[in-house]
Amino acid sequence: MGQWKDCRNLLVIRLDNMGDLIMNNAALQEIKHQMPSCKITLLASKMAIPIIPYLGTIDDYIQYDAPWMKLTEQDSAASTEALIHVIKALHFDGCLIFNVYSQNPMAAIFLAYMAGIPKRAAYMRENPYALLTDWVPDQEPLFQVQHQIIRDLGLLTHLGISSHTNRLPTLKMPDHPCSLRLAAPLSHYIILNYDVSEEKRRIPVEIAQELIQKLLDQHYPVLLVGKNDNDYLAACRKNIGSRQMFNLIGKTSIPDLLSLVKGARAVITVNTGLVHMACALKTPTLVLYAQTNPQHIPWSQESTFILYPVSAGKRSKNSINIFVDQQHTQAEYTPFTVDTILEKFSELLLRFDRRETEIHEGNQLH
Repeated sequence: MGQWKDCRNLLVIRLDNMGDLIMNNAALQEIKHQMPSCKITLLASKMAIPIIPYLGTIDDYIQYDAPWMKLTEQDSAASTEALIHVIKALHFDGCLIFNVYSQNPMAAIFLAYMAGIPKRAAYMRENPYALLTDWVPDQEPLFQVQHQIIRDLGLLTHLGISSHTNRLPTLKMPDHPCSLRLAAPLSHYIILNYDVSEEKRRIPVEIAQELIQKLLDQHYPVLLVGKNDNDYLAACRKNIGSRQMFNLIGKTSIPDLLSLVKGARAVITVNTGLVHMACALKTPTLVLYAQTNPQHIPWSQESTFILYPVSAGKRSKNSINIFVDQQHTQAEYTPFTVDTILEKFSELLLRFDRRETEIHEGNQLH
């Protein structure tokens, strides 16, 4: 059947959201580096597809909103059956299935099996027998918890594709500048995002309001971003009247957001896809991180985070996530106040500026 590095037409299955796909790009970049003649087709959700042009690794894609994933839209049984025929007709010679340790990959594995792809690999705790040609027993989270980027690269190591596990994802910048026209040219601005897909990740409104006001008091222009405006986000900015606060919620395309993030002094955000976009662009990033997925913490040198607990009634009912949550004690949580957020933010900027100065001075010596 040959080695994985002999594949020339590879299907990659990554069915999550945009942030998951950005993290996965480290593995995709490594595949491209090790297998430059291999065509990569991505099976991805509608929510992740907008970032594909900026990954620089995907040759083609197929949209599929898997009914076993937590997505806003989900494909039917009929469209899933049709998808199998589409995949079969494309004659892939290998399929890599990437997942989070709390996700059961069996449905995606079965999809590849039914489509007749000859080589199929994935992590899985249980033995899938003939459904996978290359089974990688999943050690997470029972014996270890790795960052998602390391996990994805580790799959390539197991398959003999690559032994490099220190690659970080990057993103391509859009060809055209930001299309948004603000009231005045901005510099030194902060991008602030409180928009999350899960209500349990929301920070208290009073903290959100106070943080905006104190950033404005420090003379930072504040750009509020998010996918869609709602009552919660409106409450977060209520009664804040400043010409230096710009509400861009629901108004930014992906290329706009990439341009804004690249030009920002820093990003402050809850744990969502914007985290991984900012990390990939090496913009200083502070994440207000609800304790839900420890494997997704910000990963760039220019980032840090403040961890805070999710209330008991809103925690995941997934037994694997419950197991991981129980490993974290209250001692790990920093008091979640605006003062601690701003202190962490100041430390981040100081560290970033010091590193930039060292790099600049080092370049002058050469």
